[in-house]
Amino acid sequence: MARRGSRLIVAALASATLATAVPALAAAPAPSAFTAKIEEAKSSMMADSAAALELAREARKLASSEAGQEDVARLTAQWLEGEALMRLNRGEEAADLLGKSLAEAERIAPRTKLHADLLRSHASVNAFGGNYGEALSSFLEAHERYQALGEARSEAIVLQNIGSLYSDARDYQRVLGYYRQARLAYPEDPALSLSAHNNTANALKELKKFDEAEAEFRKALEIAAKMDSPLLEARILTNIASTQYLRGQLGAAEATVVKGLAFAEKGAEPWEPFLYGVRAQIALARGNAKLAERYLQRTFAGQDLDATSPFFRDFHETAFTVYSALGQHQRASQHLVAFNRLDGQARDLSAKANNALLGARFDAANRELRISKLSAEKAANEVRLAKAQNQVWLLTGGIAFVILAFLAALATLRMMARSKAAISAANAKLTYVTQHDSLTGVFARDHFRHLLETEQRKAAAAGETGVLMFIDLDRFKQVNDLYGHATGDKLLALVAERFRAAAGKKAVIGRLGGDEFGVMLPSPTEMSEAREVAARLIGMIGQPYAIDDFEVSVGASVGLATIGETDGDTSTLMTNADLALYEAKRRGRATSAIYKPHMRDKLEERAILENDLAAALEEGQLSISYQPIVNGTNREVVCYEALMRWNHPERGEISPSVFIPIAEEALLIEQLGAWMLRTACNEAVNWPENVRLTVNVSALQISNGAFLGTVVDALAKSGLAPQRLLLELTESVVLEMDEQLEQLLASLNRLGVTFALDDFGRGYSSLNYIEKMQFSMIKIDRDFVQSAASGSPKSEAIISAIVSLAKSLDIDVTAEGIEEEDQVRAMTKLGCSCFQGYHFGQPNPAANKAKRSDRDEGPAHKVA
Repeated sequence: MARRGSRLIVAALASATLATAVPALAAAPAPSAFTAKIEEAKSSMMADSAAALELAREARKLASSEAGQEDVARLTAQWLEGEALMRLNRGEEAADLLGKSLAEAERIAPRTKLHADLLRSHASVNAFGGNYGEALSSFLEAHERYQALGEARSEAIVLQNIGSLYSDARDYQRVLGYYRQARLAYPEDPALSLSAHNNTANALKELKKFDEAEAEFRKALEIAAKMDSPLLEARILTNIASTQYLRGQLGAAEATVVKGLAFAEKGAEPWEPFLYGVRAQIALARGNAKLAERYLQRTFAGQDLDATSPFFRDFHETAFTVYSALGQHQRASQHLVAFNRLDGQARDLSAKANNALLGARFDAANRELRISKLSAEKAANEVRLAKAQNQVWLLTGGIAFVILAFLAALATLRMMARSKAAISAANAKLTYVTQHDSLTGVFARDHFRHLLETEQRKAAAAGETGVLMFIDLDRFKQVNDLYGHATGDKLLALVAERFRAAAGKKAVIGRLGGDEFGVMLPSPTEMSEAREVAARLIGMIGQPYAIDDFEVSVGASVGLATIGETDGDTSTLMTNADLALYEAKRRGRATSAIYKPHMRDKLEERAILENDLAAALEEGQLSISYQPIVNGTNREVVCYEALMRWNHPERGEISPSVFIPIAEEALLIEQLGAWMLRTACNEAVNWPENVRLTVNVSALQISNGAFLGTVVDALAKSGLAPQRLLLELTESVVLEMDEQLEQLLASLNRLGVTFALDDFGRGYSSLNYIEKMQFSMIKIDRDFVQSAASGSPKSEAIISAIVSLAKSLDIDVTAEGIEEEDQVRAMTKLGCSCFQGYHFGQPNPAANKAKRSDRDEGPAHKVA
């Protein structure tokens, strides 16, 4: 079953969630025309949302007849309008109407059920629009309102809503928690209980707890049977069958599918395709591809493969496997494209939801939780202080007890003093929490910026200067990837301690985000002094750290800018420091750079080039040249590497080393890369079949969920055999490989596409990655090659080791940057099998060597 396709029934509860917002109106013995329209709109909401919308609008026209409650009645009707618009996929209209209604309710009906209902509906609109952080905040506020009002059923509904948010983020432990709370909040409602059991089961299924998942699905099935709903029963039986299939219980899964199909004949026809989809998965698992094909025909009958819903995601993957096994490659490619579309959408949704909810939890909710605790402490102390003050007045009111009153008042004043001290301490804690980063203890970004603004004004007014430093940790991501985020957090705390030791007592230190820090050396501080601090800081940060029995290492790059030099704003000052940091990284990291005006000129020049590059593709300024890779045995061309070129109308040829980084930073690389892949495949299909095409792929391209579809589309439209395409990956891509990237590369590999590891030797790759990744070619970096060809024993030994491993894995080794015959001989002696460089040919346009054929021109694909 599709990953998100089995999340059912939440929409089916929609009509049940529309509880009466104005009980006083609904409780009238003889319902008014307004109340009748409202109730009719609610009852129509699920079955016919368009009719519910019209009824709600009619009710709004009648709101003025509700004497004394006109505004509340109108807002109730608008709330139902918004609910109907949501169900009709008119999200923007719903968001606008519900947003205005919520703002009005906050004024005229705060803390009422209507207010809470509008909060919940507005949160749902935000969730549908992908604004997960705002949705979570509104859902939590609605929950507080319902809890305060004693509306247990509505409280349970909103808890399920929050659970759905975390399901989109694939945070299944939180999903389980929220649905458990929902069941406890209101166990009496069958529809809510069914939804809770079903979605709890889905979360357990994703966590691979299949026994527990099936038990929850069966509880949902029992409730569905009592509700006499064949569609619900068919859906839940599909989920049970899918769970049994994943557990390897194929016989039980088949029997469950047959039972589900019986319900499909009794009124659950819309769910029949998904039952056949699971049946196809079972047939494939049993090795019967032809039978699986028959079931898949039932699954996708009448479906537009370019527009299938997430329910079909896993069935597309099954179809790809089935049709590939049957040799129906065109149909297999169509389903692979569809699978990639849905899988990419799911990953993008998950990443977006997860990032937003993480932000909401850590930047808001977590902080709000701490603040609320401190505020509660402060409020409690203020109550105690008020009580103490009352006691003073009471005790001093009786003249007959003057002495006793004096003594009691003295004691009470002492208590008041302690209460004031407690309030002061709570306020101090509150201030500290809002100004400091909870992980490292240094100043938080907002407060650091505030202190920087103050220092900038003060230094400029006094005619003095200070120094701002921006620091970025080098290789921190590798620590997170290798040892986990808990180790990364501990490392950041230790780094902050070293910042304090290196920068001195007068330094102001802030965490700007992630592994980026700021250090401010207040005026008067000379740049020469700041350079010494930066050098000391780089040295101390670079020393190894002992964390949880691991020894980890990071570096630091530092950018410096002068504070108070001009009366420029803080944003300009921070940009200057950031530009200097960029320059430090460009120089090779673990170094520092001071901001110079020409850096901003480069930034402006870069912005101009970025704008020009955005138009270059449409205006035909980009082209592709091809450089040969030859076989060392007979000097025949085995590959052509596609290289992008930019001929600017005013600047002429612009080097790829200039425009490719700009394309990556401007997020244009995916568009340019897709064009290059399509164009190169169209060219390569005209080459001899024994000549392959290699195309460079950036980390940004391959991290995009749509990349698989881009490759499949280029191959399908050009007709190029997948086995003739090599994608060149850099070591940085390999180092940052995660589970998602592994799955993508495995999908490409199943398609027949192979990979080359480019510029090997420049980075930090382990030889283990070469074996793991199933590369068909390793390209040794030109500097490495030329060093070995010049007789460097170390380089020779490393190349020999690479060649030895590559031969054992049947991988070609290409030496890059070959410019002389002597280098060819040296690399041949070390075991390299292929060569690339100006000695064998410079990059040329497609119309030149790349289109020649052995049949037409004999030696055109042989390099002397």
